Amino acid sequence: MLLNHIGVINGTEDEAVRFYRDFMGMELAKRTVVSSELSLQIFSLDRALPMLVFERTGTKVEVFICPDCRQPSPDIRHAGFFVDDLAATLAKAHQAGIDVVTGKTAEKTVYFVRDFSGNLIEIKQR
Repeated sequence: MLLNHIGVINGTEDEAVRFYRDFMGMELAKRTVVSSELSLQIFSLDRALPMLVFERTGTKVEVFICPDCRQPSPDIRHAGFFVDDLAATLAKAHQAGIDVVTGKTAEKTVYFVRDFSGNLIEIKQR
């Protein structure tokens, strides 16, 4: 089995572009709209949803733009990405005002960032 894509909610297109293109380095590959009919069938949401698709090296993120959709709490769902330079990625996150979450145990340290709509993204050294 191979992961095809993940889907996340973002409040605005600008926030999605700033995080997934500008910070994560993914290409904005597609802009589309999920029809209200399909949105109702799949998500139980009776309205059209703008969707941006970001890609990089075979990894896709579908970002659904829904300003009034709320993340569940607590939200333990997350996606994990390998990065080429973890230290540089963490520094870039701090410079961009991106929330960095660090978890430490006696055995290891894990790093997560939150996109501008609160989605949790784990980052690991490749």
